[in-house]
Amino acid sequence: MGVNGRGPAWAQAAKRQARNKSSLALFAATFLALVVWGCSNQRVWTSRPPDSWTAAYVSKVESCLSTEQQQQQQQSNGGSGLLTPPVSQLIQLWERSGSSGEEPLDVGKLTFAGVCRTCSAPVVPELTVRRIWLSTKPRNATDVSLVTQLSVDRLRMLEGQCSNWGSVISAAVHIPLMKGRVVSEVDDLYGQDVEKPLEMISEFHDRMEREGRCTLDIVFATSTVTSVAEADLYPVNAMRNKALQLSQTEIVLLLDADLLPSRPLSDFITKPAHYHQLRRDTARRQVYVLPAFATKHYGHEARDNAFAASRSRHVLKNMYKRGQLRGFHVHHFFVGQGIVDFPRWFKTNDSYPIAYQEGFEPYVLMQRRFVPWYDERFKGYNRNKVVHFLHMHSLGLEFNSCPHGYAVHVPHPEGKTRSATVLTGTWDELLRMYDDSREEMVACTFVPATSFACESSEPELLPQD
Repeated sequence: MGVNGRGPAWAQAAKRQARNKSSLALFAATFLALVVWGCSNQRVWTSRPPDSWTAAYVSKVESCLSTEQQQQQQQSNGGSGLLTPPVSQLIQLWERSGSSGEEPLDVGKLTFAGVCRTCSAPVVPELTVRRIWLSTKPRNATDVSLVTQLSVDRLRMLEGQCSNWGSVISAAVHIPLMKGRVVSEVDDLYGQDVEKPLEMISEFHDRMEREGRCTLDIVFATSTVTSVAEADLYPVNAMRNKALQLSQTEIVLLLDADLLPSRPLSDFITKPAHYHQLRRDTARRQVYVLPAFATKHYGHEARDNAFAASRSRHVLKNMYKRGQLRGFHVHHFFVGQGIVDFPRWFKTNDSYPIAYQEGFEPYVLMQRRFVPWYDERFKGYNRNKVVHFLHMHSLGLEFNSCPHGYAVHVPHPEGKTRSATVLTGTWDELLRMYDDSREEMVACTFVPATSFACESSEPELLPQD
């Protein structure tokens, strides 16, 4: 989906193949260095790079070294480069473990991507995985996983996604327990033991296996709370990590549960010609942003409009022109989605670069291995996704528009998460945490906090020289 003034590369390649049966052009994969200092600055946490490595890119790797540090390192290395000895060791390790970029990877090794530090409650939510449901539908080599999370009372939204997405969905479903009993806005669930939501999710999964368009995998996790207010502080980033852990495809779509992916998108990108070009393009650190739209009003009619718009770009465009739809959240937080430039997106079938601005929180298609872990300290409502995309930006990922896909928000009653975040004082705490995280990213000391350890072979933990 390269930005070349003529549309995304994978779409253009497919057109060329249709016209003259020429083979797809091969693109050399480049490297994203995810190297940060550990919590105590005594160890270096690393993650595996893309499939191939080029010497030219090594010389200008976007490391976290400041200009002063770079100069010092050049002097200590006799001007040989900008890489510290530990980073050089990591490069050698990655080169030995890399692949050609053309053969399928061992996707099982991609389960733990990015870097993380292990923290425990109350710093991060303590989640207990109760059960995992895996679809028995056939899997395809070109599958792309829609990665999402939700509370159990929003299963209806997951059903909408499953009706639109013709590939894998990796969903993490949560419910809080107080004194062993369910806390939920659903009357039939409130006060029940955990077996009730287990039964509900199991029945839902069975129905999606029969009726749904998607290949649905679900992980169900609970947390123990001491008050209703605490129950309303939804552990959003911890649940995003659970869904990310469950995903097993090289390319993922990161999407919240209350947004519908455009129905034609999964059919388009999972066609072999399109998929393999997309795979090569995203290996070049390209992240493709789906413009997100929302209805201006609520109610059943607005919900029907959202579904209709998600199934046809033509319908979407007409609704946008008539004022029935607008950019998602642009009326109160423009930078979050508005910098996608919706008028420009409607006027072209080409992909174009999107200059990152702080506050940007899009929905994206990208390589699974380039997704950094979400910082699980962020719970409730405020900055949870903003800090994640600031982290992506600090790691050198590049954002471009996706001309063939978009998302539409499904209107729903506002939950209690926002008010609980304010009333409990968590709002101000999250703002302080965000400011601290931003400073750490500038200093290259930021590592997202998680409840799990990076225990797989990737990333490796190497002592600092």
